[in-house]
Amino acid sequence: MPNDQHSPRRGRLTQKDRQSAATKARLIEAARRLFREYGYHGVSVTEIAREAGVTHAMINVHFHSKAGLLYELIHENNDAQIAALEAGLPNEGTTSERLRGILALYAEHDLEDPQLMAVMQAYYWQWPRETEDRNRAQLVRALTPIANILRDDPGLATLDEGAVWSLIDAIYAIYTFGLRPAVYRDTPREACVDAIMERVDMLLDGARLQAQASAV
Repeated sequence: MPNDQHSPRRGRLTQKDRQSAATKARLIEAARRLFREYGYHGVSVTEIAREAGVTHAMINVHFHSKAGLLYELIHENNDAQIAALEAGLPNEGTTSERLRGILALYAEHDLEDPQLMAVMQAYYWQWPRETEDRNRAQLVRALTPIANILRDDPGLATLDEGAVWSLIDAIYAIYTFGLRPAVYRDTPREACVDAIMERVDMLLDGARLQAQASAV
């Protein structure tokens, strides 16, 4: 039996692996630039491939379609947002202040390119189940800090995990809808966050009253 210490390192990337990863990265960045400038529907796979310096067949090889490339771009954006969130979580202040810190960070990333965000939102309803499963796993990571803040709130202490995550679903829905004015009416990001937090605070006030009534 060969000694593992003298065997090729398991998991070592080959030249082919590195070339494949570099091609995928170029295609994602090319798509990001072109979608931002011309919109998703205004760009062809041939144009994306030309911008990336590869043949359009590479889009099918790595992403299966232009939509698959968009989905990967969404996941990459989500990963960057999660990394930024984990690097700077607000740990002090009231529940409302801490939530505002997180939602403001979400909005900063999501509204970096409002038109691209609008395209991404539209395609959340069109991708395959396995893409939804991957996105849901990312969402759980991104929303877990909100769950922790809600658990720290004394007025919500009696809520079980199901109720906490129901609140989170409602907060996320408020947040998503609350960004629409930035896309369609050029409303400043801070104004959107103000309006979002006004609705979130009303939601949490109602949840605290409900929790208090159920504890009596």
